[in-house]
Amino acid sequence: MARRILITAALPYANGPLHIGHPRSTYLPADIYARYCRLRGYDSVFVCATDEHGTPIEVKAQQEGKLPEEFVKTYRKRHLEDFNALGIAFDNFYYTHSDESARLAVEFFKAAQEKGHVFKKTVEQTFCEKCGRFLPDRFVKGECPFCGTPGQYGDACEKCGKAYHSGQLNNPACTICRSKPVRREVEHYFFKLSAFKDFLKKYFAETKGLPQDVLNYLKTWLEDLQDWDITRDGPYFGVKIPGEENKFFYVWWDAPIGYISSTVNWAQREGKSWEAYWKNKEAELVHFIGKDIVYHHFLFWPAMLSDAGCQLPARIPTRGYLNVEAEKMSKSRGIFILLKEFLEKYEPDFLRYHLTAITPNSVSDGNFAWKEFQTKVNSELIDCYANFVFRVLSFINSKFDSTIPEPAGFSERDTEFKRLTEALAGEVEIDYEAMEFKAALEKTMAFAKECNRYFNDRAPWKLVKETGKTSEARTVLYLSAKAILALAAASEPILPFTAKKILAQLGIAKAKWGDSSHLRPGQKIAVPEILYEKIEDEQIDDELAKITPKEKPA
Repeated sequence: MARRILITAALPYANGPLHIGHPRSTYLPADIYARYCRLRGYDSVFVCATDEHGTPIEVKAQQEGKLPEEFVKTYRKRHLEDFNALGIAFDNFYYTHSDESARLAVEFFKAAQEKGHVFKKTVEQTFCEKCGRFLPDRFVKGECPFCGTPGQYGDACEKCGKAYHSGQLNNPACTICRSKPVRREVEHYFFKLSAFKDFLKKYFAETKGLPQDVLNYLKTWLEDLQDWDITRDGPYFGVKIPGEENKFFYVWWDAPIGYISSTVNWAQREGKSWEAYWKNKEAELVHFIGKDIVYHHFLFWPAMLSDAGCQLPARIPTRGYLNVEAEKMSKSRGIFILLKEFLEKYEPDFLRYHLTAITPNSVSDGNFAWKEFQTKVNSELIDCYANFVFRVLSFINSKFDSTIPEPAGFSERDTEFKRLTEALAGEVEIDYEAMEFKAALEKTMAFAKECNRYFNDRAPWKLVKETGKTSEARTVLYLSAKAILALAAASEPILPFTAKKILAQLGIAKAKWGDSSHLRPGQKIAVPEILYEKIEDEQIDDELAKITPKEKPA
């Protein structure tokens, strides 16, 4: 039976547009792995959804004079458009403000209750007397109770990453009226996360696919697990807690359940079983996330899944943030690159190539520099990879009537190149399986350089002019065409648009992993076209000019 793999990407929050850091940390690595799994013939499903509940949605909707239900539809549509433009090929893209999510959120809650992991507790919450309401997460700001950083919202600290509830903030202030809130007692539901200390330790120790750098980071938190407040008082945009008049699930209770509800929605449409991926020990569950949501995915979520009788994540690949020109992205300072605006000017594979090239499989932050982007795309993707494809296919077109030649004998150099070509899939397969996509790309590009060396060394344009050497030229072109197919297949998960163009020129509908037998002598190819135009200096100068002068790199 084929490997069964459920792949998810962290749910984008439906209160603002995507920037180029989003695909770097989460969506591009997830899509690369999903595409690889499809090429290998695995029984894989790639799901995602917009995260549509919580106070930030309420705040933005209120600012725009819309109901939250209407507001989220805008970004639900925009996110999917951006993902499609970048080639992020989900099997299902859904949303958490759905009947499936609401039903599952309640089911998870009842399952945790039955296990004795939900209890009621009276807590002190911030209450704004001027506004006449309790202040959930994003309606209150103050100092982080753990690291003291000011200006933090009431659910988590952007500085230290710790999660907490709004009542724990120091020196809080209402974000609506700026007045100082008071403390009032209110009864909330809590999830007994503290009971999962031994369970989580065992899970971390036995699950070999979890990133060690993240597990090291979690050690101190694991020793001091806090029970988790999963209640928010209304008005609140979210899922209502059954049996309560004015209490709702905190957004982080139902948000990860969106992975399952998206799978349910897909399964209903395709006539499949969602349980085959979530309640099957033979299935592999893989979550791609950014490092800002480590706490929720490594601690809360496995505990919730355990109570609900679901499969635990086998792997949680976690990547860091993306800076721009060595600065943290900031709209106010002009250092911010919207994904939509980027893709309106540049080829999607340019961004996919560059982000993959600068993103190791770790939580380390990366840096996007316009000049580096231009250099890597022009000198590597275009001059090395795309140029080799065009040179070979143009020669076949002009000298061999657009027909893949029949090879004759093989010289020692030909035999070695043939061996390298046939070995490429196995070489990069190791990296794709390990989710080391940067390494897979580096090996692919190293092979592209070898392709150019081979083509230059054997110089078929000279061979066809020399008496008795045409058969050698046929061999060189046959092997070079095979190498093009191997390049397209090996890089398709990272460069799907490029691979599609190449396959169309070769007259092949679909690449087969590690198998070039569907490219045969006598096969007709299309008239070759230049894959990409280079990025001009003027374009990059324009991009750098948009950065606030004081923030420009020296």
